[in-house]
Amino acid sequence: MKKLAYISIIVFLSSCTKILNQTPQDKITEVNFYKSATDAESAATGMYVSALSIAQQFPLAFDAGSDLATGLLINYSPFSQHGIAVDNAIVAAYWQNNYTGIGRCNDVLKNVSAMGDNLFATGEKQRILGEAHFLRGYYYFNLLKAYGGVPLVTVPYSSFSENFTIARSPVSDVFNQIIADLKIAETNLPQSWASNIDTRGRGTQGGAQALLAKVYLSNNDNANAAAEALNVMNNTTYILVSGATGYTNMFSPSIKNSTESIFEIQYLTTATTGNGLASFYLPAGVPAGIQPGSYQIAPTTKIINAFEPGDIRKGVSIAFNNAVPPIPYVNKYLRLTVGTEANIIALRLADIILVRAEALNNQGQTAGAIDALNIIRRRAFGLSLTATSVRDYPSANDVANGYTLTLAIENERMKELCFEGHRFYDLVRTGRAATVLNITTNKTLWPIPLREIGVNPLLTQNPGY
Repeated sequence: MKKLAYISIIVFLSSCTKILNQTPQDKITEVNFYKSATDAESAATGMYVSALSIAQQFPLAFDAGSDLATGLLINYSPFSQHGIAVDNAIVAAYWQNNYTGIGRCNDVLKNVSAMGDNLFATGEKQRILGEAHFLRGYYYFNLLKAYGGVPLVTVPYSSFSENFTIARSPVSDVFNQIIADLKIAETNLPQSWASNIDTRGRGTQGGAQALLAKVYLSNNDNANAAAEALNVMNNTTYILVSGATGYTNMFSPSIKNSTESIFEIQYLTTATTGNGLASFYLPAGVPAGIQPGSYQIAPTTKIINAFEPGDIRKGVSIAFNNAVPPIPYVNKYLRLTVGTEANIIALRLADIILVRAEALNNQGQTAGAIDALNIIRRRAFGLSLTATSVRDYPSANDVANGYTLTLAIENERMKELCFEGHRFYDLVRTGRAATVLNITTNKTLWPIPLREIGVNPLLTQNPGY
């Protein structure tokens, strides 16, 4: 991600040049760009900028809407109360940020495709196009999870006079577009990059496969979900971190891009490039060396009490400050006073192993599902592993008490991935949101932003808003 610091400057200067030259006046052109492999690489790096911009929506807003966190102040309480207004600024920002990313991907796909192959080193052009397909799939999956069917825009606008009004596509069409993009990315992306930060922070073959596994699972294609998840598990680029120290370091603001990370949003800590999550999650009275925050998101009693004795994940996920009585807070996103904050891990191996467990279980392949589930549970209990604390699910007693393998996998995802933005959608896609969150089906989607409906009369609002 070396060019992220100055890609915005390149785009800004390019835009200024076009405005000053005004040739032609009614076209969005690339007269002075896309002339070299360096130009294409700079544009490719710019596609990642939108991923940096969504932190206050994902994971924050999605966490607040789940049963694991509560929004305490006006910014996030509407998500916890499931009373989101159509003019909610966070909802509007998520739409805009993801579509900005899609627009940049479309620009790269059009313009890099048209560049001569002789301008690139072997495989470089296809890799850049693979990154564009990967990120476009990623951004559209973000939109689908939040809003349902959305307008599919797959080519850049070439004229300011074009009609910008596009109707929403059915959910099935959005799924098909995401899958098509990710399958191309799977073919064209490298298994790893020359540097670890690029391997974890840019598109890879494993990243495309991991996202495909999650997309297939969401689309009820369990066979393909299990197969893609197995591809990732067999990829030696990714290894589960081990023990309490490894698990702690995975979320450390000073130790980033672990072997378990598949796609990690890379942040520097400055006023313009940080994700700011610590300022929302942390109260006063945190340990020395950690910056306190405004404490707008608090963990619920449910997740605090969910961890079994000896589970190494609890202390990494939840901590308590020095108040009397102590106040619990989310511990996965810390910001050090020396100027370092945690990345956001969008995809990691443990998530994909649990995807495989769920997909196998949905096909009735109980033994394989149990094996995958217990990979995660064994890591969670470290040296405290015992036959009773990590047992095969479901036992006869579990079934008698209504605790099935399906629920065991759901609960393991809850504990393993808490505060990483996945829980709300996990409940939605499995049809469990109404029961667990006590909401109507209408509230499983966010409203289409009022501003977007105002400028695009073909957009229809989600039911209930």
